[in-house]
Amino acid sequence: MLLGRFGGPSVPTSGSASVGEQIYYTGTGAAGPISRTGGMMSGRACAGCHGEDGKGGTFRMMFSVEVPDIRYTSLTSPHTEDDPPMPAWTDADIARAIREGVEPDGESLDSFMPRWDMSDADIRDVIAYLKELG
Repeated sequence: MLLGRFGGPSVPTSGSASVGEQIYYTGTGAAGPISRTGGMMSGRACAGCHGEDGKGGTFRMMFSVEVPDIRYTSLTSPHTEDDPPMPAWTDADIARAIREGVEPDGESLDSFMPRWDMSDADIRDVIAYLKELG
């Protein structure tokens, strides 16, 4: 594993990675760095918090943050154990969460999550990569 900025995982940008994987690890799409706003973790790409495997977990800095599992199979499966139960996410829900920081039920995501200004192509590439994760 290569370590990137802030000691988080990184992938080479030599073309060996898919665009979705490149975005996941570096925050850089086919057209260059993707701008993001808000979120205390705005200096990190997805893998910096959600992990190389997308499973999330406890992220520790000066305090602890529970980072969710963002593997495609996890997002698109109904979460009946939640109270209230959460329906399965659609690709449109995933895109809205990435861009606007909103869950399918309209609730805001944690304030640590940045809002990404991704093109439709970048969103499709990231979702394709999340499918590879699970």
